[in-house]
Amino acid sequence: MQTDLDIVDYLAANNTDFHTLLDQHILLEQDLEALYSLKYFPVAVEARIKEIKKSKLQLKDQMQVYIKEYKNS
Repeated sequence: MQTDLDIVDYLAANNTDFHTLLDQHILLEQDLEALYSLKYFPVAVEARIKEIKKSKLQLKDQMQVYIKEYKNS
């Protein structure tokens, strides 16, 4: 039985839409890490952090659909 990580690797290599979602998710994670490295968070940064988290969650939900479809095929 394949783990979710195996499925993610497979889909990233074989499905361009999934690969694009994964790339966007990784870029948002990098942006989030950069913002967390700041010593303090002005209001604008806090708002941006919330936006990034929301976008990452939406991308993760979209990727989960692909994973579920793969598992059911």
